[in-house]
Amino acid sequence: KQAADGNALESHYSGEIQKKLARANRRVSKSIQAKARNNARVVFVVAADGSVSDLQLTESSGSAELDQFALTLVRKQAPFPPIPPETGKSSWVFKARIGPF
Repeated sequence: KQAADGNALESHYSGEIQKKLARANRRVSKSIQAKARNNARVVFVVAADGSVSDLQLTESSGSAELDQFALTLVRKQAPFPPIPPETGKSSWVFKARIGPF
């Protein structure tokens, strides 16, 4: 039961991070979207307190503007909610796709 509770908590927390990014992602301007061939992919680490570190672009969208927008979007969304102590994690790696596709 404890493992199931932990998995549910992890799924919920991960979903919260993804939802926050998805809401912000709606702000991609049409002019930036038009220049991109696909989504920008980023990876970042959320610390226990919700702060972000090690933010990197892992795959370009084909548009320098969208790539920069993706990195800025993650920075602006921080801090994220603190990681629930019950997960036993002091940091968490997230991957996200940012863009219109």
